[in-house]
Amino acid sequence: MKTFPYKQVIKRYTIIAGIGVLLGIFIIGKAAYIMFVERDFWAAKAEECVFDSIPIQVNRGDIISADGQLLATYVPEYKIYLDYNVYEKDSVRRAKFQIEKDSIFLSKVDSLSVGLNKILPDKSVAWFHNRLMEGFKRRSHYWLVYPYRISYFDFKAIKELPLMKERRAISGLHAEVLNKIDKPFGSLAARTLGDVEGSSGRGISGLQKQFDSLLSGEAGLAHKVKTMNKYIPIIDKQPVVGANIYTTIDVNLQDYCENALVNKLKEVDAMYGVAILMEVETGDIKAIVNMKRGNDGVYRDVQNLAASQLMQPGSVFKTISLTAAIEAGKIKITDSVDCTTGSVTVGGYNIRDASHKSAKVIKVPEVLGYSSNVGVIKLITKAYGGNKESEQKFCDDVMKLGIAEDMQLDIPGYERARIPSPKSMGEYWSASSMASMSIGYSTMVPPLSLAAFYNGIANGGRMMRPRIVTHITRNGDVIENIPPRAIKERMCSPQTVSDITKCLRWVVSNGLGGKASSPYFSVAGKTGTARVQEAGHTGEYLVTFAGFFPVEKPKYTCVVCLRKAGTASGGGMCGPVFKQIAEYAMAQDKKATILENVDTLHNIAPSLDFTNLHYTNRLLSKFNVVIPNSWNNNDNKYAVGKVHVNNKHAQIQTEQIDDDIVPNLTGMGLRDALFFLEKRHLKVKVKGVGKITEQSLPSGHKIRPNETIILTLGTTNSAAKHKHDETKPTTEQIVATENSGQHGN
Repeated sequence: MKTFPYKQVIKRYTIIAGIGVLLGIFIIGKAAYIMFVERDFWAAKAEECVFDSIPIQVNRGDIISADGQLLATYVPEYKIYLDYNVYEKDSVRRAKFQIEKDSIFLSKVDSLSVGLNKILPDKSVAWFHNRLMEGFKRRSHYWLVYPYRISYFDFKAIKELPLMKERRAISGLHAEVLNKIDKPFGSLAARTLGDVEGSSGRGISGLQKQFDSLLSGEAGLAHKVKTMNKYIPIIDKQPVVGANIYTTIDVNLQDYCENALVNKLKEVDAMYGVAILMEVETGDIKAIVNMKRGNDGVYRDVQNLAASQLMQPGSVFKTISLTAAIEAGKIKITDSVDCTTGSVTVGGYNIRDASHKSAKVIKVPEVLGYSSNVGVIKLITKAYGGNKESEQKFCDDVMKLGIAEDMQLDIPGYERARIPSPKSMGEYWSASSMASMSIGYSTMVPPLSLAAFYNGIANGGRMMRPRIVTHITRNGDVIENIPPRAIKERMCSPQTVSDITKCLRWVVSNGLGGKASSPYFSVAGKTGTARVQEAGHTGEYLVTFAGFFPVEKPKYTCVVCLRKAGTASGGGMCGPVFKQIAEYAMAQDKKATILENVDTLHNIAPSLDFTNLHYTNRLLSKFNVVIPNSWNNNDNKYAVGKVHVNNKHAQIQTEQIDDDIVPNLTGMGLRDALFFLEKRHLKVKVKGVGKITEQSLPSGHKIRPNETIILTLGTTNSAAKHKHDETKPTTEQIVATENSGQHGN
C-alpha cells in the first residue's frame, strides 16, 4: 500500500498559509493607512456621499368656511438668485470648471433673458440681460435675478429655461422660499383669519396665531446616502402635515355684512365700525366685520375691534341694568316712573333725556323704547340707592348676568368687559357712579360681549360662548371637535327673558329702534349712543344697535356699532344696517322647495311678465308644460319675453332688446337681470333682497362705456306691504335725532 505524501501536502499548505498571512498583513496595513494617513481625505468623501439632517418641509394647513369654501391657504413664494462661482479644492480643476461654467452662461444669457421676460413681463429683455451680466461681472455668490417674489408656477417655469435647467453646479440657480397666506376672498374677514410672518411662516395674528402650532404642522428630518451614483433619502423623522381649521364664518353673510357696514361708514363719514352676526342656538359667529378708515380714506380690516375694542356702550347697557333689576325682583315691567321734567340730578350732575317723547309718566317698556336716561336712573336708584352696600348689590346683579365673563374666544388679544363697583373702585366710587353705570357710562364692554348678552336673551337665558372654530382635521381625520358651549347655563329666569324681550320688541315697534324693523319678520333690540370720553376726542360718539330676530323663534343676534364725529344716532345710523343684514340673513335661510308651495286646492297658471326664456323653457318642461313648436330658445340663451301658461300649454311672446339699450328690469329676478346687464358690459351694484323694484338707469337709456347701474331689490307683493303697514309704530313717527350735548340713545 502506497504511503500518504505527507511532505508534499505540508509544503503546499505552507505556501497557501504564507500567502494568506501576507494578504492579511496587507489588508491590515492598508486599513491602518486609510485610517491614519488618508483619514481626512476619506472623511471628506463620506461627507460628499451622505447629507445629514435634511428638513422635510410641510405645507401649512388651510382655514375653511362653514360652507366648505377656502378662506386662507398656504402658498410658497420664491426669490431667485444666481451663483456665478465654482467650488473646488483643486485649483487646476476649479479653473477648468469655471471656464466651462462661464462659457455656458455666455452662450445662453440672451435666450435666458428672453425667457425671463416672457414669464415676468414687467421687466424688459434688455433689463434682464443687463441684470444677469452685472452679476456675472461682479462674480456674485448670491445675485438677485428679479427684485420681487414670484409664484411657485413661475419658479417652475423658470427652472425649464436655458441654463436654468442645467444641474445646479452649472446654472448656479438657488431660491429663497418665503411663506405667504393666500386668501381667495381677498380682505374678507382678514383680521379674524390673521396673517403669517413671511420669513418664519409663524402666525402673527388672528386664527393663524391662535392655532399656529396646529396649522404649521411639524417638519420631518432625513439624510441622503449616495449609492450606485444615486442619492437615496432615508427618513429619520416623519413630518406632521399642517391641520385644517374649519370655521363658523359664512362667506355670503360675511361679504354682505362688510358691504352693508362700509356703505354706511362712508355715508356718515365714520372712523370705524363693527358688525357681528351670531347664531342664537350655537353662538356661532357667522360674520364678524371690523372696518377702520385709513389715512387714504379707505376702510380696511386692520384691527379686530369686535373682540379687543373696549367701549362705553351707552344706552344698549340699559337693557342689562333693567334685566338685572327685574331678575332680582326689584322692578316689574308694569312699573311706572315720572320723567316729566326730562332731567335728573345725581351727585351734582344734571342728566337729561335726548327724546322729548319720554317727558311724561312712562312704564318700563317705554323707558327702554324712548331710551330714557331719567327713567333708568330713577328706577335703578329707587331699587338699589341709599348706600354703597346696596349699590354693590346692583353691580353684583349685573355681573350675575355674565356680561363680564371670560368669553374664551379663539381670537388673540380679546378683552373682557370691565364693570366697576364700590369694591373695585374704593374711594373713587361716587354718588353718581351707579347712575352713570346704569345708562352705559363708566363700563367698558367689547362688542362681542354685548352680542353674547343679547344672544343669551334670545336663547331663553342660556348665554353661549361665541364660537368661531367648529373642528380641526389632519389628513381628513378630525383631531379636535369644538362643540357649542354655554358660558352661563342660566343668566336669568324664563320670566325675566320674556319680560325683557317684550321691552326690546317695543323699542323696535314703537320706540327709537323703528329703522331696524322689517316687514317680513319681527325684531327685538336696543339703540345706543354714547359720547366718547377721551382726551382730544370731544364731539365724537359711539353709536350701536343690538338685537335679535325673529322674536318668536330667534335665529340670529346682530350687533352693529360705529364711531363718528358730530351728530349721531344708534337707531338712525346702525338700525338700517341691522335691518339690511337681518333681511339678507333670513333670505339666505329660506330654502323652501317647490313642493312646499304647491296649492292643492287651486290650479293657477303662472304668468311670467319679463323673463329669460332659456331658463323658463327648462322650468316649464319640468312641469310637463307644452312648449310651442315655433319656439326653440336653444339658439339664444339671452332671449327674453312674456310667458303665459293656460291649460298646460305655454304661450310665448319674445321681445327684442338692443344691446346698447337698458331694458326695463322692474319685477325681474336678479339672476335674469345680471344676464342682460353684464352682456351689455354694465357694472352692477345691488341693494336689498327680492325682485327688482328700482333701477338707477331708466329703461331705454343708451349705454355709455364703463357705466354703473344700481338695482334696488324688494317686494311688489301687496300682502307684504299690508303686513308692513300693520307693523308700523302705533305712536307718531319718531325722529331719532339727539342733542349732541346730551347723553342719548
